[in-house]
Amino acid sequence: MQKYIVALLSAVVILSFSASQVSASGSSSCVPVYGGGTQCPRSGQVLINKKVKNPASGVFVDNLGPTDPKYRPEQVVTFRITVQNPGDSSIDSITVTDTLPDFVDFMTGPGAYNSSTRMIAFTVTNLASGESRDFDVTARVVHQAVLPNEKNIVCPVNVVQAQSDFGNDRDETQFCIEKQMIVPAVPKAGPEMWIVPGLTSVFAVGTYLRRKVRI
Repeated sequence: MQKYIVALLSAVVILSFSASQVSASGSSSCVPVYGGGTQCPRSGQVLINKKVKNPASGVFVDNLGPTDPKYRPEQVVTFRITVQNPGDSSIDSITVTDTLPDFVDFMTGPGAYNSSTRMIAFTVTNLASGESRDFDVTARVVHQAVLPNEKNIVCPVNVVQAQSDFGNDRDETQFCIEKQMIVPAVPKAGPEMWIVPGLTSVFAVGTYLRRKVRI
């Protein structure tokens, strides 16, 4: 009888401990971690990712370096912001701020754009558990005359941030701009281009007449 009571008490303790773990994590989907303990999903999380469109392939990538395809002056650059909630409960509101880098001018995007701070601000509401949403921002590369004189290639960095009651996140993406080579224009043929052949012809006729006179 005594052994039965001890076993029953042990079972109650184990069940109580398991229940407290589930209650603390807000979910019963905790998984064991190598080396001991468990890892449980948070009640809410915010992840933000920023990508830029490859001008050659049209595919969005995390970064474009100096050896990757580059943008040219006055081309349109497209960025994609992805806001994700990997947690197990909905997030009511997330504030996103995207800061445009130098050498591009804002064209289109979500929310409101402040030309003084070069920041785009918008709010993502009711982001469900496991849900992600995409937002595109377009900008135009400045004229070549505005780019630095001492560099043929510049690589600005675009920074985006997300803030919510469940945490903050930040990401950035790099792209590169290459100046266009200016080839001097070839002068078109005009009246002045006929001066040299005309003089040559006159000289030839004069030489011929002098010979005839001598004969």
